[in-house]
Amino acid sequence: MKPLGPRSMTSPVSAADRGKALLPPFLTSLILGLVSILFNLSIFHRAVAETQAPIETVQPCFVAPFPEMREPIGPFECGYVVVPENHVAPSDRTIRLGFVRLPARRPADAAPIFMLSGGPGNSLLQPVTFSLFSDEMLGPLREDRDIVILEQRGSMHSVPRLDCPLVHRLPWMVNQLGLDREAGRSLSHSVLADCVAQARSHGIDLSQYNSLAIAADIDLARQSLGYDQIIYYGASYGSQLGQHMMRDYPETLAAVVLDGASALSVRSWMQDRVINVDEGLEHLVATCEADGKCAEAYDIRALLDQAMALFADGPIPASFTDPSNPETTVSLSLNEEDFAMAVYEMQTGQIFIRSLPAMLHMAVADGRQSMATVLGEVVGPKIVAARNAQGGIVTLMHAAVVCSDDPVTSDKDMVIPEGASAFARVFGEAVLDEYLMYCESVDVPPLPDATDVDPVVDVPTLILSGWLDVRTPTARSLEVAKALPKATLVTFWEGTHVQLAEVNTCAAQIVRVFVADPEAEVDASCVGETPKRGFVLPDFSISVDPD
Repeated sequence: MKPLGPRSMTSPVSAADRGKALLPPFLTSLILGLVSILFNLSIFHRAVAETQAPIETVQPCFVAPFPEMREPIGPFECGYVVVPENHVAPSDRTIRLGFVRLPARRPADAAPIFMLSGGPGNSLLQPVTFSLFSDEMLGPLREDRDIVILEQRGSMHSVPRLDCPLVHRLPWMVNQLGLDREAGRSLSHSVLADCVAQARSHGIDLSQYNSLAIAADIDLARQSLGYDQIIYYGASYGSQLGQHMMRDYPETLAAVVLDGASALSVRSWMQDRVINVDEGLEHLVATCEADGKCAEAYDIRALLDQAMALFADGPIPASFTDPSNPETTVSLSLNEEDFAMAVYEMQTGQIFIRSLPAMLHMAVADGRQSMATVLGEVVGPKIVAARNAQGGIVTLMHAAVVCSDDPVTSDKDMVIPEGASAFARVFGEAVLDEYLMYCESVDVPPLPDATDVDPVVDVPTLILSGWLDVRTPTARSLEVAKALPKATLVTFWEGTHVQLAEVNTCAAQIVRVFVADPEAEVDASCVGETPKRGFVLPDFSISVDPD
């Protein structure tokens, strides 16, 4: 796919395009889902509307800015919004959702911004998030409006926190026990099953951890914190959550920002994994080819093929010694899945993706020996870190939400196009295996088919997309934009996944302008003015000259 032309950066999707994208599939889905919408979703919403959510203040807060940001941030409110576990049939079981409210610097009636993280199961309630409110990023928005950062139910700063601590330590356990792939998978399944059983033994209803319930939580938080309307910002999975808000609570939304979006009409978490990886790879290749020095130094497709071929003779033995504790050395048996996962992870984030061609070049330079060295330095530290891992993405909550919203039930859930790269296939199969295990373990009922229909609502929407994104590529964001009458899609040619997370000052500027007047045409001229970042070359210089 060629990069979108300059006009496509910010032009709203035409009515003709929307018609082509929507009518055939969506009329059918809407008709089939009508009964579910009327008798399931409406009952759900009426129950939510009748519920009140208390607020609990917490001091000291469970999160604080880094020291250099404490003065610019100033005083802020911290606490929990208390919501029912089951919105349809409330009982005495409740969930406490962590939140931080950064107050406006001067009183105003402007709609607040509600910010939700990705995952599902990640958290924006971390010290680094406060850095988004510097003057160069979103800080100016605080002049006349509050900012509310809200936790998803089940995640880090909610009670209960639906994690499975041993899952995060599995890489170390599998390594130390010397388990092969099948034995490692069996151990993983056992650990996850034990966590599910423990959660249920404490009365936790995993079926209540889904996107409909989280959207209802957001609306209760809106009411309890005293707002008529909000401007919603969601990153990654948070963008999917935003679309549930648009469908279920459109009247509460003054505007929406989706940062790294994928359409609700995708029916499985695995459906487009292989397609997305190859699309992102294609864009990376095109970006390198447009950079003279990068194109001269690297043939990225050929390097990937050479690297994958090195595993034809079986796993590659290697070792890694922890530099902080030289007495800790782990033996490694590196396979093509380890390599595919490492490449995928390097395709997210500006530092890593700029180094990816150089990493591939070094990995194949001396065959299996160089692969052992380069890949060992990627895999080894992760195994050592897992020895005392305290967590990452919140496992049980993540699994429950994914497997109720976009369940993975068989290998048929993943589309593998003819001509898919070996790298994308291996990556897809590894992730498919993981989510088959997740969905089998949590065993939650799927949401109604009506929730798989893309929203078509008249809410001003800004969609941010990174051209190099492999998680929610631009094609996925375009699918979302085509369904929305007031959507504007802005593509960042140098961007990967989630623009604000990359500290993209151009993206922040566009968000600020959009929030100030969501009905106005979006000025995205800074996209074309953003300097190219270039790639690391074999001599460790950069392919573009610094400004």
